[in-house]
Amino acid sequence: MTDRLPAAPGAWPPLVVASSVPVWIRARDFALTLLMWVLFAIMLETEFELFFGHYLRRLGLVELESEANWLEFFQALLPFVLIALVLVLLLVVAALFSLRRAAISRRMAQPKPLTIAEETARVGMTETELAAARKLRVVVVHIDADGRYRVGK
Repeated sequence: MTDRLPAAPGAWPPLVVASSVPVWIRARDFALTLLMWVLFAIMLETEFELFFGHYLRRLGLVELESEANWLEFFQALLPFVLIALVLVLLLVVAALFSLRRAAISRRMAQPKPLTIAEETARVGMTETELAAARKLRVVVVHIDADGRYRVGK
């Protein structure tokens, strides 16, 4: 169940919070969180042995059977590193194109503003309807199937 809290006038966005959470949702969330932490610990076990196993053996705390094979480790990671590099390269190229497009648009002259008659003809409203719509702070614009605009509060 979600309840909508009364928002202060003008507060945006309105907050939606759960006033009461069922017990089964809390149990589900606890079980999923515990499962994810266990999976995380299992995944980190090998890396922990790989990086700290030498020191733990020297201290005599544990007897680990893993021998670090760095070449095999990095060869297994190579495809993932290459994919990450390609994605970063594509992101840099996209950023450069965006910067170029922004620089070109800044150099272009600003278009002439539409006159009231041109704007009303374009949206299918009268001049008085358009003037009244411009005075409203918040409006909902409905576009009919024939392209005519209707403005409501």
